[in-house]
Amino acid sequence: MPALLRSLVPFICSCEMKKTGVRKLSGNPLAAFISSKAANDMKHILQKDELIKRIDTCLQMTSLPRDIYKPYIARPFQTSGFFDDLSPYIQIDSSGYILIQYERGIQMLHKRTKVADEVIYWILEDTIFLTVYIDMMRKYQVDNIQTHLPNDPSIHQQIVERVNDSFRAIGGLYEQWHHEGKRASIETPAKK
Repeated sequence: MPALLRSLVPFICSCEMKKTGVRKLSGNPLAAFISSKAANDMKHILQKDELIKRIDTCLQMTSLPRDIYKPYIARPFQTSGFFDDLSPYIQIDSSGYILIQYERGIQMLHKRTKVADEVIYWILEDTIFLTVYIDMMRKYQVDNIQTHLPNDPSIHQQIVERVNDSFRAIGGLYEQWHHEGKRASIETPAKK
């Protein structure tokens, strides 16, 4: 199988699983196929443009407003300037991806991975939450400077439901990881 096609297998299977209604990898006949191809996928490092394209394709499967999420898809790949607190930033080199996160201007995470799906998922988690939050601010006509969303359980519930609905629309591995809370393990610094 050509390297490019092999690199697309996890993504294609994720989208195909969504179309066919298959949501979980466990017990799925595709699971063994995906995991064997995922090992091969680690050898092919996707570049910024391909990662952005895959993230955008996933987000287009949701009902989220594109005018909100579109500017945030490329933000994780910026290399200079102001870095938002606790947002994902990615550097790509010949051996894989470097996952970076800042808090109050101090780098809190610097971790390597070779798994493109982890990078895509991490950016999806952040972008989906941010998009839902900004859309809720529009709905309630607040600016997050002078006025803020009410600290109300129903608002929190709406945000959680919209984030879950977005991952349900994307389906596959990314939905599974969302429900498993994989973001926490990605954001846990590697042991030295």
